Amino acid sequence: MTRTGNGGDVRDRLLGWLLPDGGPAGSLAQEDVERFCWYELPVKWTAESAEYPHILTALAELLDDAGRPRAAAVCTSEVTREILDAWQHSPDQGRAAYRRAVDASPVTPPDTALLTWGAVMGIDEAVARSNASRLLEQALDDGVLVPGARGYATARIKHVERWLTTPHPAHDGRTPLDAVHSERRRTWAKVPPAARRRLRGALTDLLSVAPEVPADTAEPLRWLLESVGDGVTLTQAGYLPRALVIEAAERYDWYLPGMVPRTEYDVARLAELHELARAARLLAKRHRRLALTARGRQHLADPALLQATAARAWFGDGVRAELAEAAAAALLDGELTLDDLTGAVHTLAAEAFTLADGGTPRPDDTRHFLWQWLRPGEALGFLAYRDRRRSISLTPTGRAAALSALRSRAHAPRTAPWA
Repeated sequence: MTRTGNGGDVRDRLLGWLLPDGGPAGSLAQEDVERFCWYELPVKWTAESAEYPHILTALAELLDDAGRPRAAAVCTSEVTREILDAWQHSPDQGRAAYRRAVDASPVTPPDTALLTWGAVMGIDEAVARSNASRLLEQALDDGVLVPGARGYATARIKHVERWLTTPHPAHDGRTPLDAVHSERRRTWAKVPPAARRRLRGALTDLLSVAPEVPADTAEPLRWLLESVGDGVTLTQAGYLPRALVIEAAERYDWYLPGMVPRTEYDVARLAELHELARAARLLAKRHRRLALTARGRQHLADPALLQATAARAWFGDGVRAELAEAAAAALLDGELTLDDLTGAVHTLAAEAFTLADGGTPRPDDTRHFLWQWLRPGEALGFLAYRDRRRSISLTPTGRAAALSALRSRAHAPRTAPWA
């Protein structure tokens, strides 16, 4: 360890560290100051902890002299003192305190409905996030955003969303949102193994444009939500009322000709819809009463939102979603027999996954996972069978939903370098 020396030496070291390419202290972003005070000083700076107050005071004075009182206040704040104390207890406590402070900082760009920032970022996303932080800092300095004021959180999100959808020179005239999504698609397409790369690489151009939202997307789900409405009384066993079951069977030809179903679980596709709507929090049960949630009403009023939620629920997550990618990609090329569809999906399954016993998945294992995707897809009206259920294809709404789900996965925030 080295001692910091006199005030002039400390200032020189700070400027050399924080602005290695030169430039005035006034050009420092508040997020840079926070990162130094909360992480770099205790982890990377070569100084004893007893010297921290002297270093932070020197940085605060430097920033005050540059006309940056908000950033200067970070250096001598109680939050900074608590974080440095946490680092002294243990690295885990220090990292946790650092993350909490960053999340609470007014210059940390919030997640929005348009974009959730990734834990791991590419260059374009890192540039966009840094510029969004500077945007927030400027809005705070100008009084456009006032922490604690009524509507502050909403105004902050809208401020960032407007910026995300405005062309920016840092991204060659593209919007920051387009730049981040394009980068994420490229990364998504390069995730190993080779079978996944081939599959995703063939989709990237197709996913560069958002699909149109059909007016009748997920129509069976819409019908169920509208039919439940303000509420229906479930049976003693917790099933949908028989009148609604019969109506569904007749409306969608979901039961054997000439026969009348007795309960919801006689109509498998209706049971799939009911389960999906409850899992997506579009419907909620209280005692024996099932009714639309506020979220459900919002989805009924917004076809694009209904499609996005239905598509995500259809794909699921984990292994099922990975195999759903392969199935959707195969069907986007046209109608397939179930055997051919299984074969296309199994190519990925055999290369990308192992069973719990360490073995390679067999075609029957792939078919089992595939059915977990096919059943809700049929219930949502996204898939259609032909030739006595020997062949299958995407319906027009199913094609839009498949593209929507694939785009959502390609644009998802990254949590690991290869994820």
